[in-house]
Amino acid sequence: MPKSKSKRSSYIPPKPPKPAPSPRWVPVTGLSLIGLGTVLLIVIYLIPGLPGGNINLIIGFVMLAGGLVALSRWR
Repeated sequence: MPKSKSKRSSYIPPKPPKPAPSPRWVPVTGLSLIGLGTVLLIVIYLIPGLPGGNINLIIGFVMLAGGLVALSRWR
């Protein structure tokens, strides 16, 4: 007599392994870049006439974006 579908054994694949934890420098670098970018932007607005012009703004925002990218890779 054939077995019913509910009693047939079904294949259960093994669970994928957990990804390895991030190195210690990843969160430190991300938070440092965000902090330095924020400080740079605040200093630019508090002290008008700094040499470098708008390049300082670009550097500050790039530092913020780099910190966010680094923190997105943190596990």
